Amino acid sequence: MDMCIFLVQFLFGIGLFFTVNLIGKHSYSLGYMEMSLFVRKEEAPAFNVLIRVFIPIVYLIITSSILYYLNFDRFVQDFYWVNIHYIVFRLIFNLVTNRGALLNWKRQVFYWTSTSLLSYLVYEKLIKVRTNLLPDFTSIANEIWFIILIFLYQIANNLTFSQEATVQRKETYLKRRYIYFKSTYDNLITELTKNHILESIVYAVLIYEDFNRPKIVRIIENISFRICGKSKTLGVMQVRTEKLLSDLESVELGTQKIVAAYNSYISNITNENPGYEWEAKNNIINDYNVGSRYCNEVNELADLIKNQFYDDSLDELVPKNE
Repeated sequence: MDMCIFLVQFLFGIGLFFTVNLIGKHSYSLGYMEMSLFVRKEEAPAFNVLIRVFIPIVYLIITSSILYYLNFDRFVQDFYWVNIHYIVFRLIFNLVTNRGALLNWKRQVFYWTSTSLLSYLVYEKLIKVRTNLLPDFTSIANEIWFIILIFLYQIANNLTFSQEATVQRKETYLKRRYIYFKSTYDNLITELTKNHILESIVYAVLIYEDFNRPKIVRIIENISFRICGKSKTLGVMQVRTEKLLSDLESVELGTQKIVAAYNSYISNITNENPGYEWEAKNNIINDYNVGSRYCNEVNELADLIKNQFYDDSLDELVPKNE
């Protein structure tokens, strides 16, 4: 395979990566399980297999058909490599963004192996010869098998699986990220917050923002900021700024913002409005970033951190009236 063919197929592989992510994002209500810091019930296991294994196959058929139509037949040579590039790119992306601990490796190996084998078979039996790409519906057997597959899909989609392994992976990931950030920013965060509950909120925001904006993405954001110079959110805590920030500066400014929101809430407490713990947390998180999903998930993450790492603490956000 020459370098030009390799490059084109590699780009198609990256295109598949973003295509699967886009389809998955908009299929969440249908049962698609996206990678998350939180344990969610897998309501449509068959759909997840379908989207992770068969979408790359469909992508392979569609893109090869387009290349054939444009008379770029040479790029279809050994076209199954597109999906192998996709698998390698996804693996590297998850490792670089520190998401390896969240992966169910046995399931991922199943996805990757199935996708690779099916890609090769589809290439050899269908894509390799351009005249084979049109479907053959002359046989009633095709329709019977199609109905059987739909029936089996519906059955498989109603299966449920234990969440114990998923819970363990989430807890391991959370513990690793908390220990890493605490060892890096502990003195700064402790000095600014002076409250274990507030500290747990800071770490929740820190871990959540880092998960959604991993290091590689932040590097790209910094490069973009250097070129464009427009105000945007930067750093590990995604603080809005008009100058380039280091992760340390981002944590300092982000923590200060959280502490300021907390102090603002406390200053408004009166005898008529005594304040509540849950309300204080929601106000602090909503002040940092709006959105019900953001508030709910950071709130849940803060509770997990508090229960796991500050369980013996007697600190409260809202002081009790004597």
